[in-house]
Amino acid sequence: MTPPGSRRFFQHPDETHTKTMKVKFYGTRGSLPVCEREFQEFGGNTTCLLLTGSKGNVAILDAGTGIRNLGKDLMASAHEQFGNIFIAFSHFHWDHIQGFPFFAPAYDARRHFTLSAVGKGKHAQNLRAIFATQMLPEYFPVALDKMGASFSYHQSETEQFIENGVKVTVAEHQHPGGARGYRIEDTDGKVLVFCTDVEHGESLDPRVVDLARDADLLIHEAQYTPAELQSKKGWGHSSWEQAISVAERAGAKKLALTHHDPDHNDAFLREVEKACQARFPRAFLAREKMEVEF
Repeated sequence: MTPPGSRRFFQHPDETHTKTMKVKFYGTRGSLPVCEREFQEFGGNTTCLLLTGSKGNVAILDAGTGIRNLGKDLMASAHEQFGNIFIAFSHFHWDHIQGFPFFAPAYDARRHFTLSAVGKGKHAQNLRAIFATQMLPEYFPVALDKMGASFSYHQSETEQFIENGVKVTVAEHQHPGGARGYRIEDTDGKVLVFCTDVEHGESLDPRVVDLARDADLLIHEAQYTPAELQSKKGWGHSSWEQAISVAERAGAKKLALTHHDPDHNDAFLREVEKACQARFPRAFLAREKMEVEF
């Protein structure tokens, strides 16, 4: 079943099949990018991930500043074989879309992209307007319609669909302006769950726990420490302790913590990772350009 208006969530780039599902982190920072030297071990770019399925099919999640380097890698590969690339968004705050104007493949007239807000409520703003606005001449020298590639915009209330054998489930969660998580079940039965920019509140959001059930890899944001979270209520984010609780309750096999706070340098995050692994040994903090196969 293909959701109306979609152009394939996972697009086959070639006939080469892999044996595993893989995710590559191109952006792991939350809120805004950072460039200082002491922030580079875990990465300074904002959220962007590339997913590769067991049959070599690909999709992109979010378009933070990390999509610039993702685009370079696509341009250096056999990217001309990609008929369409699906870019799905957790939500549309700046740190999740600000890299899009610098995504080199979007300037290639041979390319087609589907920008998607699957599961987004009917109150949502027009998708095209979101991207066109940040490329108005007051903000950027190239207009959206002048980039070169062609775009389609898929906005649907669909919460679950199957495409090329890949099952995708979308669930809303609490965040200012709204956000959603993705559960992606590959053709070989492997499950990836991506859940960022979520505020659980006084107890874990059951929608997030259900989405993460028995995931092979749960990618969950953890912008704050438990102590910081006490003064950040209403800001729309989680602590690493909450992310681990979700993984434990859902029975996730591995946990990748991401959306690192821009004030948390490498030394700080290394200590956070030690604390996380002391409680959940299969947890780790995502690092830019890290690839995880499962």
